[in-house]
Amino acid sequence: MVAAVAAAGLLGLAGTWSAAGEEVTGEQAAGAPLWQADPAKGTAVFEGVEKKPGTVSVVDDPSGRYGRTYKLATSGDKISDVDRVRVETRGHRTPDGARLRFEEGDTVYVGWRSMWKPLPTRAGDWVVLWQLKDYGAGASTPPLSLRARGDGTVDLEHADPDLKTTRLWNAPLKTGEWHSFVVGIKVSDDPAKGSVRFWYDGRPQELKGSPSFTGATLRGDWVTDKWGVYRSDGVKGAATAYLNGAKVATSYADAAP
Repeated sequence: MVAAVAAAGLLGLAGTWSAAGEEVTGEQAAGAPLWQADPAKGTAVFEGVEKKPGTVSVVDDPSGRYGRTYKLATSGDKISDVDRVRVETRGHRTPDGARLRFEEGDTVYVGWRSMWKPLPTRAGDWVVLWQLKDYGAGASTPPLSLRARGDGTVDLEHADPDLKTTRLWNAPLKTGEWHSFVVGIKVSDDPAKGSVRFWYDGRPQELKGSPSFTGATLRGDWVTDKWGVYRSDGVKGAATAYLNGAKVATSYADAAP
């Protein structure tokens, strides 16, 4: 179960996807998120922040729509030869200070709004905007990541246990405007038991032509997720990611921003 939270009885039983994309469970899911990013609490709601280089702050939404908003900004200048440019949040802390981590058998929904401006890209290179990252023994390339490409698109990419990558979904990359995302994840290192569903701007999306994608979503001991900007060395220039309405829940309805 989800570490540090399941013990409090907040999670329903892991279940299967319905045709509409909701989870069917053996008991009623909680009506409130397991976690949400409250800008009034600053970065204390995250397990950590990674700034290589960069700043994570809380500002008014530049568009004037959603109030106080997280701003993750990087100058784009590398701090060393071995460190790629990165400014990201990492994981989640609940109000009591516990860490929320996703483990084998969990089913979770992660929802948020993002706006990026500026966001330089380059053909043949990548910029990671969100990732499901595994930790512990066997951890490697993130099982899931939302990536901006130099071809003017943003896509959801899956990496299997052999590190073979598959682009599950893509859409035009639109900067300077808000877009919402929800990722439904059945966490498992078994390729037959792990699965993914995805919603973009409130609409369910097909993943490789199907309502859901089946594949391993865990390689290490546990996974959590990260928001921000992380990129390959070929991309240059300052970048900023705005984050709003981020939540983790046991149903789509409770995670949707």
